[in-house]
Amino acid sequence: MPTFAIYTNLPKDKIPGNFLLDASSFIAKRLGKPESYVTVRVHPDQMMSHGGSTDPCGSVELYSIGALGEKNKEHSKEIADFIEKNLGIAQDRFYVTFVDLERGNVGLNGKTFAQ
Repeated sequence: MPTFAIYTNLPKDKIPGNFLLDASSFIAKRLGKPESYVTVRVHPDQMMSHGGSTDPCGSVELYSIGALGEKNKEHSKEIADFIEKNLGIAQDRFYVTFVDLERGNVGLNGKTFAQ
């Protein structure tokens, strides 16, 4: 159920056409989760600034049940490289926020992931 959300002031036409699917595959491999569970959301055209500037910037959030915590430093580096390479946003122009969700707080098909 990983959800990868990117908010950016980049215009929609600067988001590569293959970005959503590339990001989905990237997150699935990075977290060791089936890609069929991954959701990717890109929110372009945001009115935002970072560090006192409106130069290209973003805010990145990664939600997951597990697979976060001890590896967040590695995840942060890989995500930063991925965003910079694919969107052209410098690594010092966005934060990555990790949210490790409890199974009972995530629902699908009228149920939660709690056992």
